Amino acid sequence: MQTILDKKQMRRRKQGGNTILEFALVMVFLVPMFAGSFTIGLALAKDIQVSNVARDAVVLMVRSVTDPESGLDLSQTQNQRIIVRAASGLGMNSDAQQDPSSSGNAVVFLSKVVMVGPNECSLGVIPAPNGVPTTTGPGYGWNASNCANYGLYAFEYRVTIGNGTRWSSTLGSPPAGTVQANGTITAKNIATNTAGQVGNFSAVTGMTLSPSIFALVSEMYADVSFLNFFSILRNPTLYARSIS
Repeated sequence: MQTILDKKQMRRRKQGGNTILEFALVMVFLVPMFAGSFTIGLALAKDIQVSNVARDAVVLMVRSVTDPESGLDLSQTQNQRIIVRAASGLGMNSDAQQDPSSSGNAVVFLSKVVMVGPNECSLGVIPAPNGVPTTTGPGYGWNASNCANYGLYAFEYRVTIGNGTRWSSTLGSPPAGTVQANGTITAKNIATNTAGQVGNFSAVTGMTLSPSIFALVSEMYADVSFLNFFSILRNPTLYARSIS
């Protein structure tokens, strides 16, 4: 009887040891799977947040353009905090006041792009060339020879919120020194500064504008490498764009 009990106890010890070994082998595969699921889930949540921030930013741009009396100047820090608060958790703020950080983990680019037409040329080319404007002909006498950006896309506004040195807008950037303190660009630069052209506007946005019609574009980049356990994310930078 004692021998049978000893054999049973020995068998149980072996089974227990085998169970621990099997569990350890399985966990070698399960832990990365769990970590991957966790990482991808959080990354998707952050990706949705980045898209929402880009959308909210363009809504604020629309409000500032359509209602100049609103006081919603997005070049001002107190107004930029609205966007930074929406980006909470993405490392965009520099302090508890939700001021944007120029060395943080995210950035928002706000751009206004216009198809340069007769209106922009009339405002930017002063005095007007002889015979312009006329009452006949396309553009009433304006063309690329007397208004360099005529018929082309050009920057009309640019504000950068956050770390603008780490990332670049897909539309490019206005020439250095042409963006004023409030983000606007002078009528002369819009009409005549060829370095301010946005040659890839249609390719990037899929839009075609008519002369003197503009588009508002917000873009956001965010680095979520803090979520990248086991280097699962091939590119830990999220990007979203919203256009109005």
